[in-house]
Amino acid sequence: MTTTIRRLSLVLALLLCAGSNSRALAAEENREADHAALRALRDKVVQAIDNQDIKTLASCFAKEFAFTAVNQTVVTNETQMQELFDRMFRGNDALVTTLKTEPKADILTRFVDTNTGICYGSSKDTYTMKSGKVVEMNVRWSATVVKENGEWKVAIAHVGTDFLNNPVLEGVEEFTKMIGFGAGVGGLLVGLVIGRMLGRAKTTR
Repeated sequence: MTTTIRRLSLVLALLLCAGSNSRALAAEENREADHAALRALRDKVVQAIDNQDIKTLASCFAKEFAFTAVNQTVVTNETQMQELFDRMFRGNDALVTTLKTEPKADILTRFVDTNTGICYGSSKDTYTMKSGKVVEMNVRWSATVVKENGEWKVAIAHVGTDFLNNPVLEGVEEFTKMIGFGAGVGGLLVGLVIGRMLGRAKTTR
C-alpha cells in the first residue's frame, strides 16, 4: 500500500512538473511573439523619424504618452510632435535638415506584467546641418511600452546625451559663428562702398 502511494505521488509530481514546463514554454513562446512585435515597432519608429513622418510616428505611441526629446522638450500629443519637428527641421531658425537614427537595445524588453514592459539602450544619431556638415551624436534612451487593443505602443520615452560632448551643438555654434563672420564682412564691405560713394560726392562738389 505504501509503495503504491509513493508511486502515485511520483506520477502526480511528474505530471505537475510537465504541466508547469508546458505553461512556461507557452509563456516564453508568447513573449517571443511580443519581442518580435516590439522589434517591428522599433523599426517603424526609426523609419518615421528618418522620413519626418509625424502621422506614422504618432501612431507608434499610446493614447496617453510622454516623449522627452534629446533637446529635453516634452511632447504629449501629435500637435506638439509636429511643432517640435518643424522647429528642428523646417523653421526659419532651424539649423538641422535631416536626422538618421540607429537605436540599439541593451536588453530584451523586461515585462513587468502582461501588458507592460521596459527597455533601454543607445543610439547613433546622424544629423545633417544646414551648413552641409554631417555630425554624429551618441545618445542614451529608455522606454516603457504598453499593449493597447492587442498592439504594443510607446507610453514613455526619454532621450538624453552628454551635454559636455555634444557635436551637434558644436556644429550649430560653428555655423552661427560663420553666419556672424559673414554678416561682419558684409557690413564692412557695405561700409566701404558707402564711404567711397560719399567721398566721390564730396569730390564732385
